Amino acid sequence: MIRFVHGILREKKEDSLIIEAGGLGYGVRVPISVLSEAPSIGEELLLHTYFSVREDGQDLFGFFTEKDRDFFMQLISVSGIGAKTALGILSCFRREELIALILSADTKRIQKAPGLGKKSAERLILELKDKLQVEDALPGAVENEEPLISGGFSEAMQEAMEALLSLGYKQGEARTAIVKLPNVEEMNAEEILRSALRKLAF
Repeated sequence: MIRFVHGILREKKEDSLIIEAGGLGYGVRVPISVLSEAPSIGEELLLHTYFSVREDGQDLFGFFTEKDRDFFMQLISVSGIGAKTALGILSCFRREELIALILSADTKRIQKAPGLGKKSAERLILELKDKLQVEDALPGAVENEEPLISGGFSEAMQEAMEALLSLGYKQGEARTAIVKLPNVEEMNAEEILRSALRKLAF
């Protein structure tokens, strides 16, 4: 089991980071929040990891904190929630907020995460609610856990995301462009789209 990778960041891809450690290059799949907040190429980086071994392949998933890594493992333990969906959920919500939504059984807001429908959100609540504690939802317990956005995508953000996808942008780069916009939750869809296009142009 590879529990963490500590080395030099060599490359940033659409949904992963390449870290050189001990003469090896580790490809680590990460949520958008980690991808966007990662240091510059050539700088040191420590990621807490989960090594997934399946019949069709192996993947290494990385997070800034052990709590985020452990919560990711809880998410993929839910029936019907795969690693790709779990990464999408953690790109949309910070860990503490999602825990609060699960404990309050807020199905509607949880559905804002990509890849989750009503039944999946209900199953997520059903299978995890009794495994989580109220104190897990308290923010600020660990350093480097500030979210890029305060919660799930708003309707305006979703509309802008769909527009970017229709223009041919990949989901990862479109999502990154949107979540990195300052005061994005105060914008309407047209403003988000214009600002995201300017960011993607550079």
